[in-house]
Amino acid sequence: MLVKEKEKIFLDGLVKDYTDEAPYSVIKKHLIFDMISSYIQGEGKIALEMGCANDIETELLSKIVEKLVVIDGSHLFIEKLKASALQKNVEYIETLFEDYHSGFENRKFDYVVCNYILEHVYNVEEILRNIRSIMHKDSLCFITVPNCNALSRKLALEMGLVESLEALTENDNKHGHRRTFDFKSAKDCVMMEGFEIIEARGVVLKILADFQLNKLLKDSTLTEAHIQSLNMMAKKEQFIDLSDSIFLVLKPLVP
Repeated sequence: MLVKEKEKIFLDGLVKDYTDEAPYSVIKKHLIFDMISSYIQGEGKIALEMGCANDIETELLSKIVEKLVVIDGSHLFIEKLKASALQKNVEYIETLFEDYHSGFENRKFDYVVCNYILEHVYNVEEILRNIRSIMHKDSLCFITVPNCNALSRKLALEMGLVESLEALTENDNKHGHRRTFDFKSAKDCVMMEGFEIIEARGVVLKILADFQLNKLLKDSTLTEAHIQSLNMMAKKEQFIDLSDSIFLVLKPLVP
């Protein structure tokens, strides 16, 4: 059972010193945005972004929709973004993901962006049901989660650095992860909650751990072009299961 006040304290504890401006993470965020933006068409569209972290994704999304609503359970994140000079079409709501749908019974969104959220939440099924309740028949939902079968994680397993591919690592716990996903479990999860999968693809063939990729990018041994090419490789059947993350595009099934 979720104790909401404890959850808010838990969230603020995780994000108090949070920064996510490492070169690999920034490049990856832009690659995911490019995949999302290819689906966003037409004027007058309204989007919901779940979780805001830093303002990279929020700023990018705000430029391609008419209205962007951002929800986050962390008071610290919300206040930080409110103070930034973002587009005027962004509305911020401080709420747990388990609660936000209650104020939107008559408000439907054309797009819902849920990047790197489901590995953190207390109850995945409840969150997915909440998302579905605020979508109309033509809405799209974009979900990204880490892939526990990433090549870098398999390498760590061979080196004896992790107990299993599915186990939460020290880094997972540091970032507040509560579970791991592979392609099968991610797809099964969303289909059980009434979604049709429009696209399922990998994000970046991940050859090394984040800290190693960041080091190589900082000293220019690797370049952004390398990461972009690894992202293209993650689309291919022989590499998709070894990718950094799982990217899903979903549509609600209509009864």
